[in-house]
Amino acid sequence: MKYYILIFESMHKVMKAEKVLLSNGLKHEIVMTPKEITSDCGMSIRINPTIVNLNKISASLKESKLEFKIFEKDIV
Repeated sequence: MKYYILIFESMHKVMKAEKVLLSNGLKHEIVMTPKEITSDCGMSIRINPTIVNLNKISASLKESKLEFKIFEKDIV
């Protein structure tokens, strides 16, 4: 199964992103950033594309002026 990992430059921005996603009813998980993904922050947001549309997530975060990178990852 594929997931999307959203990484941010700080834990503060991860928490702000979580607040935005929760206020928009968008399902997500806060997870430790996978070791193979370089990030200044040890936490990231994981999105299951079968539950929520990545475009809705991206639009909500960009509207809140949050910068992030998206990585696609297989989870077994």
